[in-house]
Amino acid sequence: MSQLVVTNALIVPMTEKPRSFTGHARIRDGFVVEAGEGAPKETTKDEQKIDATGCVLMPGLVNAHTHLYQVLLRAVWEDLPLLPWLKRIYGVARALRPEHLYAGSLLGCVEAIKSGVTTVCEHNFLNPHPGCAKETVRAIRESGLRAVFARTIMDSGEVVPECVKESPEQAFRQIDELIAGERKNWELQGTSRLAFRTGPNTPPINTTPELLGEIVRFARDRGIGISAHVAESRSVVEYVRERHRKDGVVVFLQDFGIPGPESIFAHCVHLSAAEIAILEATGTSVSHNPVSNMMLGDGVAPVVEMLRAGVNVALGTDGAASNHSQDFFETMKAASLLQKVHHQDAGIIDPYSVLTMATAGGARALGLSSVCGTVEAGKRADLILVRVDTAHTQPVNDVFSQLVHCVKASDVDTVIVGGEVLMRNRRLTKFEERQVIEEAKKANVDLMQRLGSLSP
Repeated sequence: MSQLVVTNALIVPMTEKPRSFTGHARIRDGFVVEAGEGAPKETTKDEQKIDATGCVLMPGLVNAHTHLYQVLLRAVWEDLPLLPWLKRIYGVARALRPEHLYAGSLLGCVEAIKSGVTTVCEHNFLNPHPGCAKETVRAIRESGLRAVFARTIMDSGEVVPECVKESPEQAFRQIDELIAGERKNWELQGTSRLAFRTGPNTPPINTTPELLGEIVRFARDRGIGISAHVAESRSVVEYVRERHRKDGVVVFLQDFGIPGPESIFAHCVHLSAAEIAILEATGTSVSHNPVSNMMLGDGVAPVVEMLRAGVNVALGTDGAASNHSQDFFETMKAASLLQKVHHQDAGIIDPYSVLTMATAGGARALGLSSVCGTVEAGKRADLILVRVDTAHTQPVNDVFSQLVHCVKASDVDTVIVGGEVLMRNRRLTKFEERQVIEEAKKANVDLMQRLGSLSP
């Protein structure tokens, strides 16, 4: 692996509040070995030098909740609330093939890289064929991104097609195969950027209480975490109250031991103060997905209240079917402005808190705090260079605010994961972007034709 030295960067380390400095970073064997002010004392002929003049060097962004393949479904269903929208999304399973997952997920990874994302949590929930999850994992692995692959399970639900309802035994067998496959790849390559989780997809509207208990036991036996959609819409909370006589989804899940430090709950829009206290007490992390929540009309998550209570909050784009984009800078800006207008208080949330959610908070939520999320010696070199010498970012008066409110995804210049340069000068290094786009377009046409041929 090549050795890198990045010089002349405005470094935002995200290690303490709030700090930035002009300096350099040295990368060896995939790790940051030095990050300091000024120029490096010396460089060697073996080190590749990147002059970052005009750029911010910061931790790569962590997308804590997405469905990558859904780039194939951008703008297919509009103006629908969550449950009618879910019926259509779940219905895709009847036409979905492994090759669709591969092509769509690879394009989703490309969009993520070009948006400055270095780590994704892929929440996988439609598996009509065993190869669907495997092909998604293959796409992520080939992209070079760091990832947590959450292979979740559904066993019930009126809107869930039979082809994706599973018994615990069926699902667990496939998850074990995924983990074994990645272990074999790790042995061959000597490294891995993939970790795994499981979970109930959207409890309890598509998971029985029996399955919830089995999931907890399996996750503990395998030493893996849990990912779930939680309290995304008011209709899900009403379902819990009517069917299970519980005051909220988090309260319901607590009976099964699902909240905990190894769990990440996506959305958490409709929570009570008592449920926020449960999240804090159990160390459960939340992935806030503001653009998706707005597009589906779900509501405004109590992000400020969770942060004040000490809950770790990360950020996610959600899938492009409910966002239309994987643009993480757009997500940061939306997260900031949504809380300001909701509370009618311009100072209710500060830019540094939003940046923390997008970096160190995301790493913590995915169990990767020792790996990434900050720029400091000993961490993996998951870093991005962001141009701030453009007309829409100059002059730089408050780098934290301008990263959140001014920078666009197109300003991301360089993306490095584990010391490997995945993009330089906005050019991908591992594959041809146009080819990925063309293959995804073909997959989209085939998927739409298959969907069109299905009976209602």
